[in-house]
Amino acid sequence: MTTLHQQLSDSLLQEIQSGKLSIGDKLPPEADYAVELGVSRSTLRLAYSELERLGVLQRKKRAGTTIIADRPQSRFNMSTTGLHELLSLGRDTELVFTGTQTVHTAAIPQLCGYESETDHWLEVSGTRTLAGETKPFNSTQIYVPARYAAIEHILEQSGPSVFRTIEERFDIVVGRVSQTAQAIRCPAAIAQIIGLDVDAPALRIVAQLYDSNSILMEISVATFDPEKFQLQTDVKID
Repeated sequence: MTTLHQQLSDSLLQEIQSGKLSIGDKLPPEADYAVELGVSRSTLRLAYSELERLGVLQRKKRAGTTIIADRPQSRFNMSTTGLHELLSLGRDTELVFTGTQTVHTAAIPQLCGYESETDHWLEVSGTRTLAGETKPFNSTQIYVPARYAAIEHILEQSGPSVFRTIEERFDIVVGRVSQTAQAIRCPAAIAQIIGLDVDAPALRIVAQLYDSNSILMEISVATFDPEKFQLQTDVKID
């Protein structure tokens, strides 16, 4: 059964696509528009949230709500209800490898506090691109401790993830994932790859993957175009 706010978001999208509402138009204040549409303000807000999630609307404090697209925008949605969903990025999109090199622990801030047997790590760089698009929405650097660095010689040009190769090569499985999301200013080198302006807002997720014995398998540093990536958390408290 379609909810009222979903019906409203569908109706607004149809008006945008028909030309009745145009890209660049600012929608009326919520209180006034809700009365005009004959719905509650909370229903209108939910409809706005849905269209914002789809990349059709943009809401800014004191600037109002603006139409920025006439169709849903492609983006990757990662839900974090469990370990399987946390690993969805490495399962549902393809990582195209762009290079490997050996780096020292001290050279990479995200490796501080972690150990590799030789104090060196295999760095694997790559990008991910949404289906139907040519510009990557993600730039990733993956750091593999020396114990698993032999995978460098069996990595193919692309694949879903590095950790899958480690699992298959060493007969282990991911048992725990710890990750941190942070808003950053996009560095110049990455901005060029994912199509953002230098210092534009970007989302960085740093994740540590461990096997079932709590032995570190890899550390990934992934930077995303925030318009094309959504992180959703749904936690149930018993």
